[in-house]
Amino acid sequence: MNMKARKEIIRFLISGTIVNVTDFSIYYLLFHFFIFSIAKGVSFICAGIVGYLLIKFWTFEHNQPSSYVEIGRFALINSLALGINVLTNQSILNVWPKGVFLALIIASMLTGLFTFICFKCWVFRAQLTNAIIK
Repeated sequence: MNMKARKEIIRFLISGTIVNVTDFSIYYLLFHFFIFSIAKGVSFICAGIVGYLLIKFWTFEHNQPSSYVEIGRFALINSLALGINVLTNQSILNVWPKGVFLALIIASMLTGLFTFICFKCWVFRAQLTNAIIK
């Protein structure tokens, strides 16, 4: 694995951690004042914005201006990732009901792999094209 790919993977993992901390923190602050679903919706949207900015500009160093297409692709991949995460988690729990932690880990790893590949090769692909040309 080359240095650039290694750097992107490490940055992606750090970005994911920051996004999850953002989601949790905002949710924790808001559920004291709002119903749970409102608090979770706001925290999820805020975490999504933080994720987009970190992954675009820091993880993949994709400095081209944002477009509606790019933001739509990012949102679509995150929506698909949510489905993959929930279905994977539930499938494992259907087979092994006591494997809650294992289901969480496997679902998270699969979702992370899916989003990394999709973000790198589809959402922010112009950066990938530029890297190949250089």
